[in-house]
Amino acid sequence: MQTATQTYLKTRVSILASRLLDPEQAAELIDLTAEELDQRLALNGILSQNLRTQQLNRTLEHSLINNLMLELAVLTRPLTGSARTLLLFWSRKFELFNLKALIRSKLKGLPIEQIQETLHQLPESISLPHEALLQTENIREMLRLLEHGPYAPIAHQARQVYAEKNEPFSLDAAIDRSYFSGLVHQAQRTEPLHRDSLRPLIGSLIDRQNILWLFRYRFSYRLSPSETYYLLIPAGRQIGRQQLMQLANLSSFGEIIENLPARIRALLAESINPMQVRQQLDRQMSTEAQRLIRFSPSVLTRALAYLVARHFDLERLQAILQGRALGLNGDLIRQAIGVPPLATRQETLS
Repeated sequence: MQTATQTYLKTRVSILASRLLDPEQAAELIDLTAEELDQRLALNGILSQNLRTQQLNRTLEHSLINNLMLELAVLTRPLTGSARTLLLFWSRKFELFNLKALIRSKLKGLPIEQIQETLHQLPESISLPHEALLQTENIREMLRLLEHGPYAPIAHQARQVYAEKNEPFSLDAAIDRSYFSGLVHQAQRTEPLHRDSLRPLIGSLIDRQNILWLFRYRFSYRLSPSETYYLLIPAGRQIGRQQLMQLANLSSFGEIIENLPARIRALLAESINPMQVRQQLDRQMSTEAQRLIRFSPSVLTRALAYLVARHFDLERLQAILQGRALGLNGDLIRQAIGVPPLATRQETLS
């Protein structure tokens, strides 16, 4: 990567990262007026448009993701080759949300107009051919169509799984697993400096995802240990293949927590349900990403770390905005983003 490109990327990441919010800073937004929120988050007057709750939530989500895509365009502007491909591949997770929405809508037989309202409008560089996909007869045809483009590996694996199991859950899981496997592959294609620095970041993302999947697949979907293990990704930073196999064979929430690597076990020691696990993992992942933004020797790793941290940022903002739209009280919204209730925080400070 040329020196000028590295300087540009380092500067842009630094500027963008200065706007990131930790959970406590995000919680301060809860009590702002709609006008103050609109101005603070650059929502272009969405909160004052008197939209129905469902439409408001959808519009807010589209707006936040659009802001992230604009930032992605800034970061990828000078990049070429494997560095550019990696950042664009990471962003495909949002288009995969669209693919899953298309699949669910196709299964339910929803009208095309209703489906279109739910889809995120993403940059052409990562966008699926929505119109062509909407016109397909069934899910198999939809996935077959995607096998002739940048989503081919994901679509091919998903179509194979759907042909074998013919169930939406397996299809969703195959898409997710293929995405993370692809992210690992793209990181391995970068220059050695970037590759070595990216490995801990992507490995931590995979550890987080594997833990969340373990709880979901074993206890929500009640899959067998072997079915669960098959859906996990043996490319984590702290949790290797053998330990994943051992964890998948455990039969309770507490047992899994107790058998995680020491650092993760300490982080999750007081978690009593999957929601709290996710909150703690998200907070830790965001903290790790922000550390890499400041100290990684690889500017590409800094850029990806920023996108990761920014995504967690936007998820907290989305929870706050949705809570406001639903009329929830402040403490419930704080709980949703993993921040103690206001009274508890005041007692701690006093």
